[in-house]
Amino acid sequence: MSANTEEKFSIVKAGSRDVITCHVNDSIPKVAKIMVDNWISSVFVKDDNNKVVGIITDGVIFRLVAKEKDPRLYKAGDVMVTDIITVTEDASIDELRSLFEKTKVKRVGVVDKNGEIVGVINKKWVNQFKKYTRYYDIQLQPKASEKSAE
Repeated sequence: MSANTEEKFSIVKAGSRDVITCHVNDSIPKVAKIMVDNWISSVFVKDDNNKVVGIITDGVIFRLVAKEKDPRLYKAGDVMVTDIITVTEDASIDELRSLFEKTKVKRVGVVDKNGEIVGVINKKWVNQFKKYTRYYDIQLQPKASEKSAE
């Protein structure tokens, strides 16, 4: 594998998944249903202009319930976290590990060259990837479509 190919391959693309969203006016029970239906622990929140303006995690909902607040009385925009930590698609595994070590977040948004969120990657996946690379010589290969784009 050439160094050029390694630089173009993205560990973030390998670990990210589809962006699941809700609307700022969606109720918290609706947001929780989106999470359950998609087997995910976070949902990005979009405004009326279809722009991502926040994120809701399962932890946000747990804290709301733990405070004995009625989740039916809240909208996504009321409880979302607006400070979304992001990485670019070309972030390295070491950059991700460093970011997760420096912050308390468990997931980060992945942005493309236009700053649009195109995925999400979580701390658990990064840690598991690093764990297995200690025991196995894993060499990631770009998809055939990425090879032909070179």
